[in-house]
Amino acid sequence: MVVGNGYGYGYGEEDGGPIIEQTSSSESHYELMALARLLAAGLGVTDGEGEEPYLRKIRDGLAEIKGILQQSHDASEALRAEAQTVLEAHAESAQQYMQVVDQPMPPDLDPFVAMPTGTAVRDLPDGGRIFTLADGVMVRVGPDGRLTAIGMDGSVTLLEPARGGVVTLPDGRELMLKPEAVRVTHEAAGIEGLPLDIDPIQTAQGRCRVELPDGYRLDVFQSERAAMIGNPAGTSVVLGISRIEGVGEDVEVRLVPGGAKGFTAVESGHKGVIEADGTIHVAMANGLDLVIHFPDDDGSNGNPGSDSVPACICEERD
Repeated sequence: MVVGNGYGYGYGEEDGGPIIEQTSSSESHYELMALARLLAAGLGVTDGEGEEPYLRKIRDGLAEIKGILQQSHDASEALRAEAQTVLEAHAESAQQYMQVVDQPMPPDLDPFVAMPTGTAVRDLPDGGRIFTLADGVMVRVGPDGRLTAIGMDGSVTLLEPARGGVVTLPDGRELMLKPEAVRVTHEAAGIEGLPLDIDPIQTAQGRCRVELPDGYRLDVFQSERAAMIGNPAGTSVVLGISRIEGVGEDVEVRLVPGGAKGFTAVESGHKGVIEADGTIHVAMANGLDLVIHFPDDDGSNGNPGSDSVPACICEERD
């Protein structure tokens, strides 16, 4: 006997049952055929009274279960992707926060452009600031802009900005000041006749310095109503209605009617007149003609000995 597929669902003859061919005349073959039909009906392989085959029901049930599982999987994947997005956003926020914590805002170095690495800044109650360098050297900026260096041994050195706003510490290190911290206008400095490309710099309250061509330097002291010319040779000339003298060279002084005084620096060649109110007119050896004015609210009125500069007796020299 041979059991094979027929048509329909492959389970029978007219009704789709198994095809059992007779290959022997033995009666046992018919018994086997009846047994096979009974087994097929018991398992529900064949259609029975219009019902779907049992295995098809199983297949359809499994397909439905698969669809439900797929929907559940898709929903889980969507939730996982949403959770991952939220976690990544939290991680980015945490990273940004840690960067802010790990990298605090840089200190305010005003009035300096930059300071050596490791410098600590502290504001003082009087409006000044203390810059403590990594090696312990301190630079103090007073409320009036005056700069001083305090060494490890406690020594105090007044710092004066040079050309370009460079401040040199006693150990040779250089610091750069912001241009607006040291630059003043010609009018604020009280100096007429300066070249337009030369700006006075403020070295302290009421004091400014001008680097002039050919190596000359001019310091103006507003509160003392005086000026000092530094020469390339290293000599200096101090000019004020109550004080006219040379440092390293002789200065000839002559009296002028009206309380004014004329002067001539013998070696450097500067000459001019100082009016009774303290206004200085000086023709410098480098060709500049300058006029230096002072404020009128100090109450001195040009009288000798009325300010902090020690008075000296000036007499005309031949």
